[in-house]
Amino acid sequence: MKLTKISLLGLAPAFALCIAMTSMQAQALPGKAVAGGDSITMAFAADCRYNRYFWDLFCLLGGDQPEHSWFDGNSSSVDSVHDKYKQLDNTISANKNAAASGSEMRGGSNNFATQAANIVAQSTVADHVEIALGGNDICNRGCTDPNNCADPLYTETEWRSSVQAGLNTLVSGLPTGSTVYLAGVPRVQDLRAAGIAKQATSSRIRCESVWSSYDVCNIATSGSTLNGESHATRFAALEIAQRRYNEILLEEAGAYNSNSSGQNPRGIEVISNYVDESTASTGTFRFTKDDIDGGDCFHPSVSGQNKVADLMWNNNTDK
Repeated sequence: MKLTKISLLGLAPAFALCIAMTSMQAQALPGKAVAGGDSITMAFAADCRYNRYFWDLFCLLGGDQPEHSWFDGNSSSVDSVHDKYKQLDNTISANKNAAASGSEMRGGSNNFATQAANIVAQSTVADHVEIALGGNDICNRGCTDPNNCADPLYTETEWRSSVQAGLNTLVSGLPTGSTVYLAGVPRVQDLRAAGIAKQATSSRIRCESVWSSYDVCNIATSGSTLNGESHATRFAALEIAQRRYNEILLEEAGAYNSNSSGQNPRGIEVISNYVDESTASTGTFRFTKDDIDGGDCFHPSVSGQNKVADLMWNNNTDK
């Protein structure tokens, strides 16, 4: 009996430590998660398979498929971020009410600053926010060199100021202890090659025709000269710009976490999904033919949505 008593007393500190660690883990989970984003978050055309005949286009014309969203899609074919959170605590709520197809980090009427304002204005303010913007900031531009058109890619200064505008609203409006999680800007420059490979798999898929007919990210998908820039020239410039946009997200996350920006005195955690070019993230993931839909040959397929969800979950420190 004496030996048993000593043994139990010796284990008491270990039990206490385990209980404390379990409690800390439970406290780290959010109560409410929300997302801001664009057509990727809205799962535009995710399950569309073909685009040659007019009946194939019905799916594409249907537009958003929020049930397939990487963030909170409720389709059984997608294991979303919200699904993963609910496996840890099924009381965690989520919505992507601030997101909308066509949104940019900088331009348009529903940019990051606007989405951030909508997020902090929700009746129950979230304590975990995921932002996935940037693809349209590239796709909606006319050229990569400002000497070649009136609407070139945003400069690093312009991009950084737009990231800061949204973050300033979030860190000042979210509850203390909240987390803001910035998704990497997708590699839209790879989607032409993925689409060409996609259309080779079926006579009912004509990616190049849809891209030109519906003006799908011409700066990346056009194989012709655009505003004096060849595809090769644009691809090389997009490689540099897309990487710098992601590096700026990482830099700003660090600046807000340390409060060297002076804008985050309450210590809201800001993290970047992008780490570097060698670490898997939404900013380094190279889409293949199986990762894009067969409707517009551009947006993530259901398989692609699952991969985005996994990439966002794997680098998420708020779990």
